Amino acid sequence: MTTTLEANASKARPSVGVRRFRGVLRHRVPTVIAVLMVAAFAVITVAGDKLAPMDAGAQHLRGRLLPPGSRTAAGSHLFGTDALGRDLWSLVLAGAQTIVVQAALAVVIGTAVGALLGLYCGYRGGRLGDLLILLTNLQLSFPFFLLALAVVGILGASFWLVVFVVALASWVEIARVVHIETREVCQLEYILAVRVMRGSGLRIVFRHILPNVASSILVLGALAFGNAIVIISGLGFIGLSAPSASPGWGEILSDGRDYMASAWWITITPGIAIFLLVLSVNIISEAVRDRLSPN
Repeated sequence: MTTTLEANASKARPSVGVRRFRGVLRHRVPTVIAVLMVAAFAVITVAGDKLAPMDAGAQHLRGRLLPPGSRTAAGSHLFGTDALGRDLWSLVLAGAQTIVVQAALAVVIGTAVGALLGLYCGYRGGRLGDLLILLTNLQLSFPFFLLALAVVGILGASFWLVVFVVALASWVEIARVVHIETREVCQLEYILAVRVMRGSGLRIVFRHILPNVASSILVLGALAFGNAIVIISGLGFIGLSAPSASPGWGEILSDGRDYMASAWWITITPGIAIFLLVLSVNIISEAVRDRLSPN
């Protein structure tokens, strides 16, 4: 009887090879798809205007609010047209250039500032560390989007102002995590030994401490990029995006609000673009975190 039960259990349970194959599919396939998706957005950012089938700014009022797949004298509209007759696919491709560049610049600046502050205050410790935590707590206690709305609304939207405001949102979490991890690394024996041998502070920070916290900086920077996309799109949705030759994703979303019942594709198309980009970046950041910190 026992032998029969064991035989049935062994038949029901997948083999080791099958389980490994399922594990690979579960973990690696989404990551590969996310990498390909981000690579596609990178190509669109570099050559979006060349890939667009039509001029993104060309208006054709006779062909306004056409559903996806429609054809006009200007050509085929894969994702339809908006209220001004502009090709929606061309608009999304052109809008990707500004928003991705702004988000990337903001994250690079915010990550650099947050990492340097976290490293310096974590290495020095004492009141500097307490001051850093106090500043980050103050910013986190206030809804950041309201702050961004006030700053951009008062000073007027421009490319670099939007970058600066979004960078202001990116440094906080990175600075806090890097500060905490730096404090932990500073207690390790080999760091104490380097200090005893009078190693310079810059050498200790950039050669011995930074490699230990680099994985956290990379993961948090990737997550900050997705957050930056959402913030910039939100500013564009309420009409506070930087002036550009073609509308951004947030502006296209805003333009489609009045036509949700009759022309849903105007809102859905840029919404899917935002969703896919943010989701892909988050999947990659999770994969990097699991790879660098398997435990």
